[in-house]
Amino acid sequence: MENVSPGLAPVSDWIRSCSTLVARAGGPLAVDAGATRRRILEMSKGRCIFDMVVPGRFLSFRGAEARVGRMSVKFLSWDCEGRYETSTWRTQDHHLALHIPLRGSFEARQSGEWMTVAPGSALVVSAAGETKRRWEGPCDLLNIMIDRDALDQSVTREAFSGPDGVLHFPDLTLIDLNEAATLARFVEMIIRDLETENSAFSDLAVGVEAERVLLQLLLRTMRQEVERRPIHERYRIVPAYMRRAERFIRERHGDSLDIGLIALGSGVSPRTLQYGFRKYRGASPMGFLRDIRLSFARRALLDGRSGSIHEVSVAVGYRSDSQFARDYRASFGESPTETRRTMRG
Repeated sequence: MENVSPGLAPVSDWIRSCSTLVARAGGPLAVDAGATRRRILEMSKGRCIFDMVVPGRFLSFRGAEARVGRMSVKFLSWDCEGRYETSTWRTQDHHLALHIPLRGSFEARQSGEWMTVAPGSALVVSAAGETKRRWEGPCDLLNIMIDRDALDQSVTREAFSGPDGVLHFPDLTLIDLNEAATLARFVEMIIRDLETENSAFSDLAVGVEAERVLLQLLLRTMRQEVERRPIHERYRIVPAYMRRAERFIRERHGDSLDIGLIALGSGVSPRTLQYGFRKYRGASPMGFLRDIRLSFARRALLDGRSGSIHEVSVAVGYRSDSQFARDYRASFGESPTETRRTMRG
């Protein structure tokens, strides 16, 4: 499955455009597994762990990132003779990810069976939870991360275009780019534009429109892959007080917060706040706060430069180490100590 469609260059040809981005970015070249782990943690803001599953000669890792509107376009390249794996944790409000292998296949799993993603196909990851991917040998990968707000707005537009309701994403969706030629051509146009010195898509206004078009093409491609459900209020545009509340929680997550303080920070009553979180997020404000605290804690533990586990617990707002450990294991399936041991081991 080398060519994605008649008249469209093989996805392997996209490597040249992506390599130009890498050269222009001038980022550091990682030459061992430890340096690669740190580089991937940095690029993913602490959400992605890299590890060697079957040791082998490690040659290099390089990566580059560009912005298109609110989207992040990343090119990652491994040259390694062993088998390696990444684990990425996603919360409900994280972006949608589109992974397109350009050289070398990989396997992916979230909650079901492993699936193979080869050049000429694309993997869509949208659901919350842990996603694992594993490779063997050299690999080049194009990642496109799409803002969650943009996705919600596009899903809303799709929902009102017909009587069937909104799209409900499965954990992982595999797209055959041979059958999604317009989507593939649009992705190719974006990366070839980013290769140029005067990229049009780097302009914010143009980039936001490109993001909107890419999402509409992606949603139309996925229509046959996803389940139809009745329109649910959580897919409607979130009101301003919810945005204020979420921003307040993210900025003050380390403080001693209760429902009253969060409501005060968002400018509404506690009752309205409770109602809004149930309606639009399917969770309570305090449950959202817990998820944000645990997400920051995981980033700190994986960073390798934070203090003790107790210090991390206190920094993210916990007053009980035992409660922190229970919540952490319930969310990530391992203890804080195990996370730190994985990072250092």
